[in-house]
Amino acid sequence: MTKEEHVKHLLEDPVYAIMGNEELCLGRSNMDVAKELIAAGVTIIQYREKHKKWRAKYEETKAIAQLCHDHNVTFIMNDSTDLAIACGADGIHVGQDDAPAQIVRQLAGPDVFIGVSTNTIDEMKQALADGADYVGFGPMFPTQSKKDADEVVTPEAKAYALHYELPVVTIGGVSLENIRSLYDEGFRSFAMISAIVGQKDIKGAVEKIRQTLGC
Repeated sequence: MTKEEHVKHLLEDPVYAIMGNEELCLGRSNMDVAKELIAAGVTIIQYREKHKKWRAKYEETKAIAQLCHDHNVTFIMNDSTDLAIACGADGIHVGQDDAPAQIVRQLAGPDVFIGVSTNTIDEMKQALADGADYVGFGPMFPTQSKKDADEVVTPEAKAYALHYELPVVTIGGVSLENIRSLYDEGFRSFAMISAIVGQKDIKGAVEKIRQTLGC
C-alpha cells in the first residue's frame, strides 16, 4: 500500500484501534487481538506495547505487520522508529518526547506514514511544519489507559483542530458513550484502546461503535 492509501484509510474508517499493553486485553495476546480486529473490519491498527523487550516486540510485530499486509490493513508502530523499520510497519506514531516527524522521515524514508501526538495549537502547527501526515489529538476526555496523559484539550485547541490542514485522530477517553458527541462536533477519526481491545467481544464493540456513528 502507498502512503496515500494509508491516508485514505484514515479518512474513510473512523475506527483507529490501538493495541496497548497485553494487560489491557483481557488475557489475549497481541496477535490474537490483531486477528480479532481484522475480523471485525478494522483497517487501522497501532501497536503500543510498552512492557516487552525489543526482540520480543520485534518477533511479535513482524508477524502482526505481515498479517495486516495480507489483509490490506494499515499497521502503525508507536514511538519506536527502529522497530517500525525492522518489522516493516506502514507507519510510525510519535509523541512530543520522541523524535520529531522530520527526523523520523529521514530515518524511515519518504513513504512512511507518520503521526504525531498533539495537545495544543502550537504542537499541531509544529507537527505540520515537521511534515507529519496526521496528528493524534487529545486527550478529549480523562483517560486511564495512559498514566502520563496531558490535560484534556482546551476549547480553543479543539476549535483549531476542527479546521486543521491534516487529518485529526481524536484520542483519550473516547468511548461508546461519548464518541457520538465528538462526531457531532465534526471529528471523524477516533483512536481507542479500552473501548475496543479491552472488551470481551471485540467485533461486537466495533460494530456498536460504527452503529453509534451511523457508518
